Amino acid sequence: MTLTSDRVEVAADPRQQYEQAMAERWSDGVPLLPATDDAVEAILAASPYPADHALCVLPPRNGVATVELIAINAAMAGVEPAAFGVVLAALEAMSEPEWNAFGLTTTTSSVFPMLVVNGACRDELGIDYRASCMGGAAGRGSMTIGRAVALCLRNIGGQRAGETTKSVFGQPARFGFCFGEWEERSPWPALSVRRGFRADQNVVTVHGGKGTFPLADIHNDDPRDLLYLIAKSLAFPLANPYLGNPENGEVIVAFNPMWAERFGRAFPDVEDLQRYLRAHACQPIDLWPAANAAMLADRGRVDPEGRVHLFERPDQFVPMVCGGLGSLHAIALPSFGESQMQSKAILSKS
Repeated sequence: MTLTSDRVEVAADPRQQYEQAMAERWSDGVPLLPATDDAVEAILAASPYPADHALCVLPPRNGVATVELIAINAAMAGVEPAAFGVVLAALEAMSEPEWNAFGLTTTTSSVFPMLVVNGACRDELGIDYRASCMGGAAGRGSMTIGRAVALCLRNIGGQRAGETTKSVFGQPARFGFCFGEWEERSPWPALSVRRGFRADQNVVTVHGGKGTFPLADIHNDDPRDLLYLIAKSLAFPLANPYLGNPENGEVIVAFNPMWAERFGRAFPDVEDLQRYLRAHACQPIDLWPAANAAMLADRGRVDPEGRVHLFERPDQFVPMVCGGLGSLHAIALPSFGESQMQSKAILSKS
């Protein structure tokens, strides 16, 4: 296999490699593995595409992401060859116009791609979906796949804090964010199936998420009461959908398996649960100060009962199941708003 990318000599000492990566701005601030010829070639050997295939164009600087360049960043992140297809599928999903990659990579918001994986590859690749799946479980797939996508945005797309991206705060997910759905514990069809894929397919869904928003309760055993409180918590007054259009974006609501069982008994049809969330994820217009209330009224956001709903449609609430068995908790991944989540099948070399 002939690699065509420019070669750079690095020192044998890993500490010097780290200093060089920082000085030349390849790094996200954490040490990288060297992208040696053999490491890159092993990853490319697992790709369903040739090395010179231009998979996509990555904003903000419209860098052409060839499979070889993606493989180099994946090698630096420590992606094993079998997991490379997840990286490619995620980047393809992000390239769909509805995901609005340019907006997400340049905005003042903290938004960043959040990857959700379905299918048998979760266990094969070390993609976390049980306890601490959104940080701390340390599965190789979760940690390296998310980081590879982030490095591609940095090194191919040219995303640089304070320069090409104006994100005011950023978020920990900008290091990379990838987890799985515990679909075996879900009372509803898997997220990928609800998005039109077969149950036996490996699928990655990319959500433009602003961060993780924890929710907890120890007092209420009634599933409808608990879901009501979750809905009200999602509709916090400064949520992005109140700044823009309610027909855009989604919020992922991740239930731990114990809460999912409870909600599944009350809402065996996931669409009924989504309708319940949509109906109650609202606040009275009187909650907002006069200037904010006037803006919402001018945009037609106030319904005849004087309520302002977070979203326009039930399908914009995306329930899924993951996490540990400690109960007590759910977690929301709020939306940027000007984006629609996208899903792609994960391909392997035939």
